[in-house]
Amino acid sequence: MSGKDWTVAATTIAPAAKRRSPSARKTDTAGAGFSEKERRSRPRLRQQELSFGPLLGYLGYQIRQAQAAIFRDLTAAAADLDVTPGEYGLLAMVDANPGISQVDLAVIHRLDKSTLSLAVTRLAKRNLIRRARSPEDDRANRLFLCKAGVRLLAAVRERIEAQERTMDAVLRPGERDLILDALQRICRAFDR
Repeated sequence: MSGKDWTVAATTIAPAAKRRSPSARKTDTAGAGFSEKERRSRPRLRQQELSFGPLLGYLGYQIRQAQAAIFRDLTAAAADLDVTPGEYGLLAMVDANPGISQVDLAVIHRLDKSTLSLAVTRLAKRNLIRRARSPEDDRANRLFLCKAGVRLLAAVRERIEAQERTMDAVLRPGERDLILDALQRICRAFDR
């Protein structure tokens, strides 16, 4: 697979053009008939094929593409819940580890303390989590889910589990466990 020059027809990535009438698509070579916002946001069409060179044979590229597709899908599926995939991850970790310290959460997510502090502050302002001073260290915060956080987490989890079922539907028996194992080993290979 690696080393082979992979290509894909560019027209397969133009869903915006498919929504237009056939006559409008035929005459629209410079974006006529679209609003300025539509012109800026739609993919550019090219009639020739695009070459991805060796990219489609690289694990890193394919993992990143899968991750981007999953995040796009989850962001759209949970848009009405006003939660990002990263916020879901923080809520899930706090739920699974009541009383986890912000420092431990920063280490797990590989975030600097100030970045995590901003995220925790946003979640706390929305009454999704609460901070409590650690009995062992006055300077440390322990994190707990609030009732609203428990409800939001359950709603997002339903959508994530639906997404997981979609992924399972395209996998062969046993592939899920193989993929999970392989991804964990890849992560460990870069743990330094």
